[in-house]
Amino acid sequence: MWAQQTGAELRANGTAPCPTGTDALSRLTPQQLRIARHVAEGATNREVALRLAVSTRTVDYHLRNVFAALGLRSRVELARMVDRTEQTGARP
Repeated sequence: MWAQQTGAELRANGTAPCPTGTDALSRLTPQQLRIARHVAEGATNREVALRLAVSTRTVDYHLRNVFAALGLRSRVELARMVDRTEQTGARP
């Protein structure tokens, strides 16, 4: 129990997550995953920032890291990956 809680808190703070799932999204931190899902729904950086109560620069920073971690180059590719992952039921 304590190990799971500590691991979750470390991942929330940006520490490299330990992949527990087989899908690519499991490589993201919880904050990156939240941002990726909002962007995949079509939200702009400003809209994501308002929803999560962070700055647009923070969203931009995390989104760049999401693209790098997943090897993506566009929001369209991200939306497809999130959609595929959630359709298969493989949630991190």
